[in-house]
Amino acid sequence: MSEKIFTVGIVGVRGYVGRELISLLVNQPKLQVDWVSSRQMQGITLSELLNEDANFRTESLASNHYYNDLVIENLSAEAVAERQTDVVVLALPNGLAKSYVNQLELNKLCDVIIDLSADYRFDKDWIYSVPEIKANKNIHSITDNASDSICKISNPGCYATAMQIAIAPLLGQIKNQAHCFGISGFSGAGTTPSANNDPENLNDNILPYGLIEHIHEKEVSYQLQQAISFSPHVASFFRGINMTVQIELLEPSIDTAIIELYHQYFKNKKFIKVQAGIPNVQQVNHSPYCYVGGFKLSADGKRLTIVSSLDNLLKGAASQALQNIALACELDIKILGE
Repeated sequence: MSEKIFTVGIVGVRGYVGRELISLLVNQPKLQVDWVSSRQMQGITLSELLNEDANFRTESLASNHYYNDLVIENLSAEAVAERQTDVVVLALPNGLAKSYVNQLELNKLCDVIIDLSADYRFDKDWIYSVPEIKANKNIHSITDNASDSICKISNPGCYATAMQIAIAPLLGQIKNQAHCFGISGFSGAGTTPSANNDPENLNDNILPYGLIEHIHEKEVSYQLQQAISFSPHVASFFRGINMTVQIELLEPSIDTAIIELYHQYFKNKKFIKVQAGIPNVQQVNHSPYCYVGGFKLSADGKRLTIVSSLDNLLKGAASQALQNIALACELDIKILGE
């Protein structure tokens, strides 16, 4: 375990995930945020940013004067690359990471890049990491890398994480496609106003969207090398994902065998909770865990239904990014009192 205190810089703190990550980093003694950047939020302090939104926990920030007074900057890609920061997190909308990555690779002054967008999830030069999934590449500590190489980690999507945790233990036992039906809180639609995050439009409502070839459908199929179909929906709660997955098995099974398989697959994986009952969003609200359960088989033992639930802003994004930072930096971390 490293004794070093690693510096962190975050590009993009206007969005929900950037804010969540800051709230988590406040409590990490081996990680220190040196700077944060946002064009829209330039000039305000972190406390002003986080205190404006009741959906974020700021108790720990209030007692930390360093973070309380840290002023948000507006840094160009060149300026970010000139900072001698150990870990750079890109919390930007899809399509905006490339200029920062190019400059960081050119200057080679950072050790780790974490990209939270979908920009590099299909790039073989990047490490794609749901830490608990064996099918994904393992992260090697930066101390194992050549001195001039950067550990580049593509953080998985929120829906994609929920689907992979539900499906991965059964790889090699699935006939044809796995069918996934997901419902997300409206924070998954981001901060830019739209029909999918308009409280009036969502009131007593559920909205399907992206019903054909959704990016997360492609992501899971590519990373697991297992065809899936995916139907995403958004509902009126703020945070959380509930994912129902139906799988046709190659060979019949029984409930106890399936549950044991999942317990063994996720053994010693502290952020995955396997249970017999059906998981729900209330279990995972403000939590770094993913719950998987509700295992039900058809009478012939060949059709299986599984449910996974996680907080899309935490295990689906920010706390998973923190897990990946810890793996790259060889840190033993605790997240939200776990």
